[in-house]
Amino acid sequence: MIEKIAYSQLPQWARPTHPIMRSILGPIERSSRLRGFLRLLIGVALIALVVGLGYVTAKQDSGDDEPALRDVLYGPLVGAQTIALVLALAMTSNVVAVERQKQTWDSLKLTTVGASLSLRARWISVFFRLKWLLLAILIGRLVYIGLLMKDIVDFQGRALDLYISGITPEISLNVAILLMTALMTAFIMMPFIAVGLAAAIGIVLAVYTRARSVVILGLLTLIGLRILQTIFAISLDDRLFEGALDMERTEAWARLLFSALEGDMALKLLHLETLGQVWADVDYTVYVGGILLAMVLVEAAIANGLVLFAAWRATKPTRH
Repeated sequence: MIEKIAYSQLPQWARPTHPIMRSILGPIERSSRLRGFLRLLIGVALIALVVGLGYVTAKQDSGDDEPALRDVLYGPLVGAQTIALVLALAMTSNVVAVERQKQTWDSLKLTTVGASLSLRARWISVFFRLKWLLLAILIGRLVYIGLLMKDIVDFQGRALDLYISGITPEISLNVAILLMTALMTAFIMMPFIAVGLAAAIGIVLAVYTRARSVVILGLLTLIGLRILQTIFAISLDDRLFEGALDMERTEAWARLLFSALEGDMALKLLHLETLGQVWADVDYTVYVGGILLAMVLVEAAIANGLVLFAAWRATKPTRH
């Protein structure tokens, strides 16, 4: 029932029942109750294992203290996000090669509409194939939002009012609530937009490369850069908190935004005490929620533009 409601919001060509999507995703199989139960059991077991590893890691960092739920979930969520991005790249980097193997690419690329529809269908299929991983990421992020809401209602509901007092610039409580809403909205959208952008980059790679060896080399290069970028962004987190007062405002802002978008520092910002520290240390960072939301929307536009560009480029004659 939920799937039907969700699918009804998609364009006709993006629904799994559409002929193009069926050819990409394969026929829709109706799982038996036993098979569905086994899948659920395996999924729960995997989540429990990953969260258990997160607990062990967080316990080592917290010493004798019991680790907070945020710390337990941080590692698994960052890892799941990185895996989703790598898989998105891998799933789309060979889309043209697959169509050539099926001997359908030459006919598709005769028109921009045909190439665009095929590439966009390949792009959207990534979300269907990663739906369970994305669902797990979404649930983890909703837990973070629940914990943030718990922080906000502390001190008889005056916690947010206390944290915005004395910061630069001064803002009203109503504005702070709007900015927090923007932050939470961006926080929920981030993994989906990031996966869409990674998949779009993979499609551009597929259009520009023909030889299988070049595709593999390009894919491995992009995956390596993606992992290094995530590690580098995460490494900026602690440096930001340790040296925010000694940094220039521009440097602090650059580190904050880069770490939030690429290293999941946004997970740490979903803690009112940490967020209040950033607000107090770096001027104007109270607006970070609105700015992050704007940047996420720009990323979404870039992802869509890359797919359209790849479709346009695919219709151009190939130079030999």
